[in-house]
Amino acid sequence: MVEFPELIPKFDEAHQELEKKVAAIVKPETEAEDKEENKEEEKFPTDVSYLKGKKGVPDFWVRAMKANRLIWDQVKEKDEPIMEHLQHVETIASEDDASKNSIYTLKMYFAKDNDFFTPEVLEVSLEYESEDQVKSIKATTIEWLEGKDPTKKKIKKK
Repeated sequence: MVEFPELIPKFDEAHQELEKKVAAIVKPETEAEDKEENKEEEKFPTDVSYLKGKKGVPDFWVRAMKANRLIWDQVKEKDEPIMEHLQHVETIASEDDASKNSIYTLKMYFAKDNDFFTPEVLEVSLEYESEDQVKSIKATTIEWLEGKDPTKKKIKKK
């Protein structure tokens, strides 16, 4: 994994922005809201016929992310086709033995037939010196396949 110290200020800024969004979404419940939620709703079965004969739930992670406003707000339109190849997400919380710093790792597993990049597993680790102070960011280097890097503009030659 490669260290990205230049990303720490950008991460801190994005983290503060997300905290504001969370604060706007989470609001104190009132008695009226509680009563509204407890009303009986008519329920209909979900059509899952498209899952028959398939292993797992196709597109589970991309659907789960789309359903979470905080996450999906971070995904750009040009990233969507890439996210459709996401097969599994794993988080790991650990502690550095020497420094006792908290380390949070996110691993994203992509399909083998992913035609955007290698490797199949992308990993990012954040090491915190304190509860809100990031010490380091380490991540997998993405090796984009020819013409598939969404951060590069495609210029057509005449």
